[in-house]
Amino acid sequence: MQTTIRLCMLAASSILLGGCLAATPVMLGPAANAGPVTCDTNCTTSWERAQLWLAKHSRWKIQTATDVLIQTYNPPEHDTSYGFTATREPLGGGRYTITLALHCANFIRCDPKESDVVSAFNYYVATGEDILATAKHGSAVN
Repeated sequence: MQTTIRLCMLAASSILLGGCLAATPVMLGPAANAGPVTCDTNCTTSWERAQLWLAKHSRWKIQTATDVLIQTYNPPEHDTSYGFTATREPLGGGRYTITLALHCANFIRCDPKESDVVSAFNYYVATGEDILATAKHGSAVN
């Protein structure tokens, strides 16, 4: 009897955990870019795009926005969405690197995959084309 109960509990736990670990896929296509964005002549436009992308796709409001930092509020404990920090670092000679860092407060999973979010952000900052809005019809990154 106890063995049957344990097997049922194990099966139920596996089903629940499996459901929790299933992430929502984001199809980015061949334009995905996981590296930071480097800009020179269009850095003002790229930095404005960074702030706009975060405003459109973060569940959390922007807390700080300066010439070198854009930061959203962080998600509450156990939330599977991301808080964001974008930085614009001078490289010299009028060139900058724009980098996105993500914070998720859920140790089991975050949704969607971090690399997909960073790639979508970088692509938008570099090109102005919002592949998340195209893929999800304007829904926020949760």
